[in-house]
Amino acid sequence: MRAIRIGIYGLVMFVLGGMVAVGQQAGRGAPAPSLTGLPLRLPAPTDKTVDYAAGTVNAGFKEMQQKKLETYRILEGGVFNFNMRRETAAEEGAGTHGKKADLYLIKSGEATLTTDGQLVEPKPAGGAEGDVDGTGIRNGKSRTVRTGDVIFIPPGVPHQITAVNGEVQFLLFRWDTK
Repeated sequence: MRAIRIGIYGLVMFVLGGMVAVGQQAGRGAPAPSLTGLPLRLPAPTDKTVDYAAGTVNAGFKEMQQKKLETYRILEGGVFNFNMRRETAAEEGAGTHGKKADLYLIKSGEATLTTDGQLVEPKPAGGAEGDVDGTGIRNGKSRTVRTGDVIFIPPGVPHQITAVNGEVQFLLFRWDTK
């Protein structure tokens, strides 16, 4: 259990460190390209790094607002993916992932996130992942999440954004754990 906690803390520190480094780079060099220039579901390379400067991330969220998009998949790696998410209202249902863990990094805004507990009216979400959807969460833990918060959600744990104060924008990192 201690090793898992250390691994999670290490991952959180890695993500936060990367965001700080990206933020420090934002003012240098040529302006960041707009998100329109990035292909959706960019395959994750195995032989080089991929950089997303703060300006690119900010432009992506602006474009998502204009197009009223909730999710934009940035990087697809099969067993992991990286997404930009924005919510302007409560999610219609709750869910769990059979194999994947989620890490939310709240970029801006405020929302109520409900996790833990049990899914109400659970049903398989389809696919080979073992995901399960429900209409809500019974006996869950609700808390306000806001700019700068980091939330780790392990596989099998119900989660749902149950209220939004205006708009919440976050980066979502998802990876297989099993």
